[in-house]
Amino acid sequence: MPKITLSTQKLDDNFRKIMKHIMIDTPRDKLCKVLGVSESCLYKHIRQPELVKLGELRALRKTGRITDEQILAMVREER
Repeated sequence: MPKITLSTQKLDDNFRKIMKHIMIDTPRDKLCKVLGVSESCLYKHIRQPELVKLGELRALRKTGRITDEQILAMVREER
């Protein structure tokens, strides 16, 4: 599965903010099950957003935990 590389600190911060918002609404164990990752892997992805896989974003979108606009905010730097 292709990895998404977030190259700037601002994009990394956007990713972390969105993921923390998702984690407030969704229990960790349920979120890990949806993503198909362990809890330690989930926190590793929050620390290092470049490790996030496209399939994980698709799973979040499919389950309605993230919107298209939020995905775009993760990968597009606003000017």
